[in-house]
Amino acid sequence: MPQRITAFFVAMLLLAPTIAEAGLTSMRGPLFESTDKARAAADELNAPLLASVSYREAVGSYERAESTFNRAGSIDSIRRYLARAEERFNKSAQAAEIAATALDSTIQARQDAFDSEAPQYSADSWYLGEKNFAEATRRLERGSIKYAQRYATKAENAYREAELAAIKANYLSETKNLIGQAEKLRAVKYAPMSLNNARILLATAETELTTNRYDTDRPRLLAMEAKHNALHAIYVSKLQRSIRDKTTNLEAVLLEWEASIGKLGAALNRSTFFDDGEEVAIENLLAGIGELQSDKNRLDQDLNDREAQVVALNTQIFKMKTMMDEVAALQEEKDLMDQDLDDREVQVTLLNVRLARMQELLGGGDQTIEELETLLEQQARHRERFARVESLFQPQQAAVFRQGDTVIIRMIGLNFDSGAAELKAEHASMLDILKQAIGVFPESRVIVEGHTDAFGSDAQNLSLSQSRAESVVQHLLASMAVSPLNLQSVGYGESRPVANNETEEGRKRNRRIDVVIQPSWVVQRSVASVQFSTAVTDDG
Repeated sequence: MPQRITAFFVAMLLLAPTIAEAGLTSMRGPLFESTDKARAAADELNAPLLASVSYREAVGSYERAESTFNRAGSIDSIRRYLARAEERFNKSAQAAEIAATALDSTIQARQDAFDSEAPQYSADSWYLGEKNFAEATRRLERGSIKYAQRYATKAENAYREAELAAIKANYLSETKNLIGQAEKLRAVKYAPMSLNNARILLATAETELTTNRYDTDRPRLLAMEAKHNALHAIYVSKLQRSIRDKTTNLEAVLLEWEASIGKLGAALNRSTFFDDGEEVAIENLLAGIGELQSDKNRLDQDLNDREAQVVALNTQIFKMKTMMDEVAALQEEKDLMDQDLDDREVQVTLLNVRLARMQELLGGGDQTIEELETLLEQQARHRERFARVESLFQPQQAAVFRQGDTVIIRMIGLNFDSGAAELKAEHASMLDILKQAIGVFPESRVIVEGHTDAFGSDAQNLSLSQSRAESVVQHLLASMAVSPLNLQSVGYGESRPVANNETEEGRKRNRRIDVVIQPSWVVQRSVASVQFSTAVTDDG
């Protein structure tokens, strides 16, 4: 027995730290909860940056509370430290809210510089901006708004200089190095056109950055094109030197390229020959790609039609099942009548009610079949009309495709001058064809969408796209019998690209007019859906 007691006390001594730690852990939540919430709120408002003085004071008191807690100090001391920390966190949150408004342009300049990797590429200007920004927030915390604005202006100027220097270093320095490599390889002799293009594009990008630093899309793409031209100059120079040194020859180079292009032809299941250069081969490959796209569009249309048919058939199956249930119920009622002749009158009445219900459902079944037949006829007419519209346009004029029952005409050949929204005389014939296409779907709603590439500011592109769409709408209203209620314009700016803005061809495709034709039954279906949704909401 004494040995058991001794073992018990030894075990308790060994477990004492674990028990104490568990007790402390369970106490921490209630003690720190309110202060932790205040700290999280301050962090959410970016107080460590915008109200650094009061935030640092709060963190100091919080850390003292944690230290006292961890060494099992006085609960009253912990509470005093936490109360002061919470008060400081709340103060820093309020100061951060004020700073976010008072220093908004400086904060934006700081973020732009940071996004351009200014701390890495323009450390001195970034440090100067940080120094003045910290002083501006300190002055603002003290209530000295006038001096805070002075330091904020200095910080903003430093951040903008840092951003510009970083963008130039980030976008242009690599290209400058590549041009230097090309020059060492005597690209002036072996690849003069690529080298000259690289130099011109680089100079233009640098000018764009200096004159309009807030739209970096265009200079960045110019710098990218300059880089690729420089790389091309290096490649051509090395190739020319190899030919000069007779380690290869022109025929070997061409055969290597043709073999690579031939792989694409094989993937498209098209024989590719280079009897008279690459032009015929490329046209052949483009035709193969066009066929694939047409096949995809047809498959998408068939899939949409099948989905609509499946919905209609499922509705019919449900109604048929309901009718079968009613037949079973009628049979059950008949059996009951046979068993209970004394109550025949009641049973006959019940049977008549059931028979009436059966007749009603059978009528509904006929209606469902008629609805399905109507849908199939409607789809067939829609496919015929779509094919008619598709045949109106040449491939270089427009691409026609469907999204469900909605028809979209992408006016590829309708190109505006840069920054302009006026239609040109050369657009007249294409717009005449567009009027014919709209006429194929009478009583439809037509939406003319304007789109731009990524060059220029978001606000400018949005306004330009709206103006271009409106030009097309006004032309249609003036030259065809269509209700203004069924014809509208909308601009999407650069927000809905269909191609890569990194290439000239992609940007050209993004500068487009899309004409969206919604046939009358699509509009009616949409209105019915909205009415149904509203009714459900009202009932609910």
